[in-house]
Order: sequence, then C-alpha cells, then structure tokens
Amino acid sequence: MAAGLLAAGLTVAAGPGTTATGVPEGSTATGQSAGRAATGTCAAPTLQTLDRLPGPVPDGFAVVKALGSPGISAGSSGDVPVYWTGTEIHRVPLPPGYPAGEVTAINRHGLMVGTLRSPSTNATKAFSFRIGNTKVRLLPSGIAAHDVNDSGVIAGVRSGNTGVLWKHTTVLRDLTVDTTTGEYGGSFTAVGINNAGTVIGGGTRYIEGEWVGVGLVWKAGPPGHARTLLPQAAPNEGYSSVATDISRTGRVVGHRLYTWGSPVHWNRPYTQPPTDVAGLPGLGPEGYFTAISPNGRLAVGYAPNRWSDPGEERGAAQAWTGGAMIKLPRLDPLGTAEAHAAADDGRIGGYATGLPDPEAPESAYPVIWRCEAGG
Repeated sequence: MAAGLLAAGLTVAAGPGTTATGVPEGSTATGQSAGRAATGTCAAPTLQTLDRLPGPVPDGFAVVKALGSPGISAGSSGDVPVYWTGTEIHRVPLPPGYPAGEVTAINRHGLMVGTLRSPSTNATKAFSFRIGNTKVRLLPSGIAAHDVNDSGVIAGVRSGNTGVLWKHTTVLRDLTVDTTTGEYGGSFTAVGINNAGTVIGGGTRYIEGEWVGVGLVWKAGPPGHARTLLPQAAPNEGYSSVATDISRTGRVVGHRLYTWGSPVHWNRPYTQPPTDVAGLPGLGPEGYFTAISPNGRLAVGYAPNRWSDPGEERGAAQAWTGGAMIKLPRLDPLGTAEAHAAADDGRIGGYATGLPDPEAPESAYPVIWRCEAGG
C-alpha cells in the first residue's frame, strides 16, 4: 500500500453493498451492524484511523491493542511498540538489542505493559512504561507482560514459561498448577488480571487420553493452584478452551477451539461450562473474543471467514453487548478487520486493512471504533 494513500484518505464501509466514502486519516465514518438489531449500545459504531510509523509496505501492519484514558491508546506499528495521543503516534523508547515488540495493556493511571523482542535471537523481555519516561522498565525474569490492573499488578510470563505477577520490579507471585496428579504439563501463561486480583491464563492438561489446551483461573488472595475452566473436553474428543480477558466483575471471555474457534464467556464462580455466543451471519462458524471492557458490558473480537473465495466478504471485527453479534465497519468492503481492546466508554481498538492488492502484502491501519453510547 503506497504511503501516499494515508494522506489521500481511506475507504470506509460496513460491508458489501454499502456506499463507500473517502475518509482522511484521523476522521470518522459510520457503519451499520449486520443481522438482527443489537440490544446493547453499539448499533451504529464509527471508525477512526490513527497514524502509522513510516516504512515500507511489509512493515505497514499496525494495531491498537490497549486503551487507556480517553485519547490514549497503544499497540504496535511496523513491529515497534507505540502509543497514540489522539491520532498522533509516538515510539516507546527501546533498550539496546530489542528494537521490536508491542504494548498489550494500559491501566487507568497510564501504566503500559508489553513485550520486547530481539529479531536476531527471538529473545523476549517483559516491560512497563509511562508516558514521559525516557526508558522502559524491564521486569525481572520476564519474557512477556500481557495485562495490568489499576493497582499496578502486572500479569505475564517469566523464564521457565511460568505465569507470574509483578508489582514495579518485584515478583509478587508465581502462578502454579497442581502437578501432583501428573495431569498438567508444558508451559503456563497469565493473560489477564482484574482489579480484584483474579488472574486468567492457559496451559495444557491430559484429559480423556490426550493433551488439550485449557483456560485457567487463579483466585485473588493467598497463593493457590489454578482452577480449570469448564468444559475440560467434549465427550470422546479433546479440544481447547482459551481464556483471553477478564472484566472487573469476573466475566471471562475467550473461545472454544477444536476445528475452529467459537466465542464464549464464563461467569463466576466458574463452576459451569461457558455460554456460547452466536457469530456473525454470513461469515461462517469461526469466531473469537479477544477482549472485554472493564465493566463487562462490551466484548470484542473477530470472525476471520478464512474460507471466503476471491471477491467475497472477508473477515470482520465484531462486538457483543448481550444481544446479537455486531459487525464493525471496515476500511474497505473486501478488506478485513480485527478488534483487540475494549473500554468502558465504548471505544474499541484493533486494525483494518485497506484496499487489497494482489501484487503486494495487505497493509493494516490502526483503528478505533466508537460505539454510539458507550459499552
């Protein structure tokens, strides 16, 4: 995608058959949801593009992964960790040897966390950062940081592939599983933490004769082993349950994963199987939840529609407020989009591709959708 397209404006559409309009970077346009009318407050979301770092098309991928206070967002651009104030992009200052990475979360006090990467060695480092600082803070033994709550407790992974919690540069707790039964194996990760201190993550467990992925929950308070999210396996066939985010109220979103993923959510006390959420009409059975707003009212993700034929509608970002799944507008009717962050005020972060070009890689633009009346 030519860099000049950014200045010339992009095309925004809600899907095939929608009239497209030219949209300059940083401006907004509206799109309608697909299927039945949503019962929540995101029936007519708008789409806004953000700046990208300059670079060649292969490095053009950019995505919003985290939303902070209004006007602050973060993620990556060209495989570099960045944050935005409004639509303006800023680089996170990087230490020597780690020129790549992404920001994955921001708390309401502006503390960002994420993961740095060395392309030459594939080594990774967990970090935290605040706007105005001249350097990042590396977390001890950390190889990935995935989330941070408003108390500044960071959830991620340390060397040895063990889930861990940090506060500042202190390890608060290693997240453990019960190894006495021999049912758990492999590595374990922490991907989310809420203000109550409940942590979610994932690992592997030997169930009904095979190893399957399982979603895990660690309760707040005194250290204890993880609880496995139900169901652990379908009758006579294994599959994975994946937890991706948790709200203040303890609602966990994610997906079941067998031949493909399907979006689900779990509620406290996590003693029941998850609730399935129907996907977007016309985009196939596959779909994923990637994030939920802190208040639990807005879950987001994407439906990839990976089996679409040339000229057919492709993958779409999706949102759910309790009714029918909502299709978020794209930049182009034949482009694709994914949502990866949700805020209480109805903002949704992610990316959308511009005009597909069969002669060059597709170029992704960081975007923020806004729901009509918040999440």
